[in-house]
Amino acid sequence: MQIEDHILGDDNRFKQLIKNSFDMIVLLDARGIQQYVSESCEKILGYKQEELIGISVIEKMIHPEDQESTIKGLLDIIENNTNGGAQYRHLHKNGSWVYLEAYGTNQLDNPIIKSVVLNVRDITERKQAEQIIKKNELHLKELNATKDKLFSIIAHDLRSPFNGILGFSELLIKNTKDFEVAESEKYLGIINSSAKNTLILLDNLLHWAKTQTGQISYKPEKINIVSIIKQVLEISTSIAKIKNITLNYIQSDVIEVYADVNMLKIVLRNLISNAIKFTNPNGKIEVFAIQNQNDIEITVSDNGVGMSEETLKKLFKIEPTIITTGTAAEKGSGLGLILCKEFVEKQRGEIWAESEIGKGSDFKFTLPLD
Repeated sequence: MQIEDHILGDDNRFKQLIKNSFDMIVLLDARGIQQYVSESCEKILGYKQEELIGISVIEKMIHPEDQESTIKGLLDIIENNTNGGAQYRHLHKNGSWVYLEAYGTNQLDNPIIKSVVLNVRDITERKQAEQIIKKNELHLKELNATKDKLFSIIAHDLRSPFNGILGFSELLIKNTKDFEVAESEKYLGIINSSAKNTLILLDNLLHWAKTQTGQISYKPEKINIVSIIKQVLEISTSIAKIKNITLNYIQSDVIEVYADVNMLKIVLRNLISNAIKFTNPNGKIEVFAIQNQNDIEITVSDNGVGMSEETLKKLFKIEPTIITTGTAAEKGSGLGLILCKEFVEKQRGEIWAESEIGKGSDFKFTLPLD
């Protein structure tokens, strides 16, 4: 306390002002060693004066990510003899980080003070408020993108298959007697395929809407992944037959996985439907699973049209401007992949795609074993 006495003399009024200040007064020497820290440090940082005096605060107390900018600010004050400031995270005695804002002036040449004088303020609440604002801004941006995506799907992707169903059904009604059986079956097959694809899209819309409002509960359990894959492939066979695409499951050992059955079926159904859409007639789609140490990796592989690097980067994101068309002019909204990402990540897994134009695509995702 000798420096404090030297600066303030015996004037207890000024001592009390510094002691009860919301801010800290800190005196540093040219090496950054703290020569004096006012008593308010205990309210802000939990440390007593004697625990902070005589140490290099930058090396021992400041967050590693903030040390470089803090040193730069201190050197600027000392070398350029200017008033300066910095914001940084300081270690609290309880182990947490406190955001501080320091403004300083160079008084090293002052024969009485001989220090860099810092006025230090706790700005933790302000920083937390800023982070909440940023988070809310990001959430609002995502909500707007979600709204635009939803309107785009309703306005275009959902309306288009209905137009096809209505058009072909009216054609059949008006020309029932003129069509051969094979021709009628062709149009009926198109109507049936369009209706099934529309149902998938509607299901995705409903599931997605529920995920946005927190209405879908996560109920994981131990399940046999092989039986689930076979069930989904069986459901998808009728759609694949329209394009004469072969669906294969590459047999593996019985694998148990920890997952939500409904979410897993939705993910598989969407990935297989997506593969059918972008595979040429007479193509092939394979599904297989590999067991790793802590998870299993499921792959839906096709020999379809493939994707560019630019398209790969945009997958699993809400991009209202992206319009995809399948090999038979099927419309794609991208909503199914967004839903897959949400459901896989909800089950503590990861999802990604590997592809090359003209060589097909592999969509892969992981699920934990425990």
